[in-house]
Amino acid sequence: MASQILLLSIPLLFFSLLAYASLFTSFAYSAVGAEVANGRKEAEALLEWKVSLDNRSQSLLSSWAGDSPCNWVGISCDKSGSVTNISLPNSSLRGTLNSLRFPSFPNLIYLILHNNSLYGSIPPHIGNLIRLDLSLNSISGNIPPEVGKLVSLYLLDLSNNNLSGGLPTSIGNLSNLSFLYLYGNELSGFIPRLVSYLGK
Repeated sequence: MASQILLLSIPLLFFSLLAYASLFTSFAYSAVGAEVANGRKEAEALLEWKVSLDNRSQSLLSSWAGDSPCNWVGISCDKSGSVTNISLPNSSLRGTLNSLRFPSFPNLIYLILHNNSLYGSIPPHIGNLIRLDLSLNSISGNIPPEVGKLVSLYLLDLSNNNLSGGLPTSIGNLSNLSFLYLYGNELSGFIPRLVSYLGK
């Protein structure tokens, strides 16, 4: 009797292990597929921004081709292949940030574009950055109040642009902000009281 039960259990155990392996493989393929799809989405967003820049800028970004942005100049990714860093300082880029679809980069934490020829306004929705450096450009308009939603922001450098208007009070929400550079603009009005407590 015991041997019959054992003989019946072995096939059941085998099929159980097979089903588990199949399920695990399915989940693994799903995860890989999601990462590939996200990488393509980020690549498409970067290429859309690239074509919005002037011809010289596009030629400087000649490595931006295909659907694997982690190998492109100025782009860094995490282990899953998602873009975390767009760093193109001193690159003679000319254009705006209007075509850079920030919602397409869920893991973007560094945006470093200082000393270029960028113009236009700062997009209101710019992700969840740790470091934002747009200094030494020709960016104009107001600082959007949505900047106050970047709660992880450690450094904000908007110096030497053509920004105007007042400093939004929402900037006082940036409890992690330790470095704030706004000189060389046409800002006016009062500095929000909460700014004096930033980084403390």
